[in-house]
Amino acid sequence: MKRIILLTITALVCIGASAIDIKILKKDRAVVDGVSYQFNAKKETAIVVKHPDDYVGDVIIPEKVEKDSVTYYVEEIAAGAFQGSVGLSSIDIPRTVEKIGQGAFAGCASLREITIPDHITELPSDLFKDCASLTEIHLPAGLKKMGSGIFRGCKSLESFEFPATIDLIPGDTFEGCSSLIYVNIPISVKKIENEAFANCSSMETIEIPSSVKEIGNSAFRNCTSLRHFTFPGSMKEIEANMFRDCSSLTSVIIPNSIHEIGHDAFRDCHSLDSISLPNSIKKIGSATFRGCSSLRKINLPVGLKEVGSDLFRDCTSLLDITFPNALKEIGSSAFEGCSSLQEITIPVTVKSIGGSAFDKCASLMDVYVMGVTPVKISGSTFPKSTEKEGTLHVKRSGKDNYEKDKQWKKFMNVSADM
Repeated sequence: MKRIILLTITALVCIGASAIDIKILKKDRAVVDGVSYQFNAKKETAIVVKHPDDYVGDVIIPEKVEKDSVTYYVEEIAAGAFQGSVGLSSIDIPRTVEKIGQGAFAGCASLREITIPDHITELPSDLFKDCASLTEIHLPAGLKKMGSGIFRGCKSLESFEFPATIDLIPGDTFEGCSSLIYVNIPISVKKIENEAFANCSSMETIEIPSSVKEIGNSAFRNCTSLRHFTFPGSMKEIEANMFRDCSSLTSVIIPNSIHEIGHDAFRDCHSLDSISLPNSIKKIGSATFRGCSSLRKINLPVGLKEVGSDLFRDCTSLLDITFPNALKEIGSSAFEGCSSLQEITIPVTVKSIGGSAFDKCASLMDVYVMGVTPVKISGSTFPKSTEKEGTLHVKRSGKDNYEKDKQWKKFMNVSADM
């Protein structure tokens, strides 16, 4: 009798040791040992899906699970599977996982470290978005493609190294990573997309390899600690808003390969005191240097035909400007608020100057105009202080023309000294 009781107890212990906790949700869904799955009976595979009550603590995903005496291999983590699980502290992903869905770990605010299996070659968008505690990420060495916004809002991430197999840094990749200091960009990268590093407020410098041919709109916008930047000679254009609000930027090196600068590219870069623009540049967008309050000196490319609207607006330290002989137009409010500007010389090629172009230029007292025929201006092109107290310098043969012109005759002092 004692022998029978002993065997019964042993059997119960064995059953207890191998028992698993299964909660059936639907015919093809169940929570097994705390992990929620969707099962495919035909393929005998399982997908990790959203937990009814969110995931907490340390989660270990097994390579396989059993349900109804069938073994299912875990091959996928669904889109949003762990999204918003603020109590998730760690997760172990098995080597059987072949695919991870969009935003799978987004909003896991307590997740600090994660390792992606080596055989995965593609990661989706927003994968770790707003993982505010994430500091260490181990990516597959053979990773080839990344979706946009993967690390957006990862405020604790301080450094990152891309695998040497990546050729594109997608848009918003590190947007809002306010602690990011160091990023290693491999020579394999050819393009950096829009807002890839926007609002990375701790990053002081970043090295761009010569392989990069294109950097997108607002790529470094509001990187308030960025001090120095050198463009690779492989690039042809500086996109719009690229360094807007980079308030600590003091040095930018632009190669001869650049032929265009987009609008607002350096807007409100308050520490930028000088910049050398190569003569390869043919076009500069509106408001490119607006609000660069420390800018004292800048050369305009010889082939530039237009000074766009608001181009140097509120550049309060700008002392002088030399216009190229190819210039045809000065846009509206181009130099409005340049309170340190003392004199300007307008080339004979200029045909029109927009409204408020030199408004609020309180120090502007000498205006030299090289053309005999009056340049087209509006009633607000120059401030009253310039018209009343300054001097308009013209050629002797053109003085009469300026004194009869509806707008230019507002200058009280006209000198034919050229």
